[in-house]
Amino acid sequence: MPTKIVVRSTTDIADVSKIGDPLDSRKAGWKAIQKGSEVIRDIQDAARTRRWIKLEDALPYIDSHSQSILDTRIRVIEKFKQAPHHARGYRMSRLAGTENPRDANCLCLISGHEGQEIPGMVDRQRVVVDAEHMNQALGPATIDEIFRIRKRIGEHVYISTNVSESLQLVRNGRTGTIDSRSTAALTSSKVLAAIQAGADVIKVGFANLDYSKRDLGPDEVARQLQLTRDFVDSAIKERAVVMPLNRTGKYPLIAVFFPEIGIKSIGDRPLEIARMGIQLAADGGWQGVLIDTYDKLHGKRYPDYLTVDQTAELAEQAHRRGLELWIAGSIRRSEIGAYVKAKVDLICFGGAARHPEGVRTKSGDEAIKRTLVEGLVAEFSKYDPIA
Repeated sequence: MPTKIVVRSTTDIADVSKIGDPLDSRKAGWKAIQKGSEVIRDIQDAARTRRWIKLEDALPYIDSHSQSILDTRIRVIEKFKQAPHHARGYRMSRLAGTENPRDANCLCLISGHEGQEIPGMVDRQRVVVDAEHMNQALGPATIDEIFRIRKRIGEHVYISTNVSESLQLVRNGRTGTIDSRSTAALTSSKVLAAIQAGADVIKVGFANLDYSKRDLGPDEVARQLQLTRDFVDSAIKERAVVMPLNRTGKYPLIAVFFPEIGIKSIGDRPLEIARMGIQLAADGGWQGVLIDTYDKLHGKRYPDYLTVDQTAELAEQAHRRGLELWIAGSIRRSEIGAYVKAKVDLICFGGAARHPEGVRTKSGDEAIKRTLVEGLVAEFSKYDPIA
């Protein structure tokens, strides 16, 4: 019989039962979720050397009390129909000037919706699990997929997701012009649904393909950023959603802009797009900007649009405004060090977590490879070690 690595006692179970029935009392229920999350955390820490890739791999190595606690956690989550979030809330990088910074300046985001237990098993402090479909730049995950990932990875790994590559525009029925309030209300509803499903940080894309920018130019983008932020914050104030645990009092929203798609016009240069995106996001009260390539299969990568020096300039601009700068676009393992030195706050990986060459393919292979994730995390640790 395998040696038990994760062990709990009757005292741990009693810590919940003395408060009340976890399936009847919300206070006892949240305590049970916390206890179960701590078991998953210990499994994830053990997995760094055991090389497990999913929770089931660890079950022979946990004792009966630990298993009972895990079972109770799932029953409580499904009973209350309310997903928990990261145990400490999404804490921003110290480079962005936050008062309660996370331990790692630069995070490693792994995109996809299959095999997303693997990143947490490699390094729960460094990785962000991104619930996303890989067939688009920002292929939205479904609510059940986000919820399922949260139940599987516990509350010591960040979950991010997105609500699409571009806003779903709502028009005034009489004039045909954009109804700004209704468009932002629709976007915020999608954001809030993702939060309720267990996501800690939400990305919203602004890939409007109108060449004239009649519909979604800088002024309308600014309105959408501010209105969406206001609507999400109002829902939290009205207690329609659970209050985040981070000290900012806000769920982090990340605006996504694309170097191929201008904001003012189709002729905008990548550096102009990124600079304007940071300015607009900061003015709208958002927490970060992601610069991501739009077409994942045409062969161009992030470095084809922006240099490392330009990225460092953008990171400095974002940090001055209290924002994080995220980057994505078939970035390779060998390039991580340069971007960490440029002080970006998060680097996204899709293809690099699945293929050694670091790019997405048309093969349909969406399986995350543990060895590739380990290699990515090792590069971060060289240049941004966690104390």
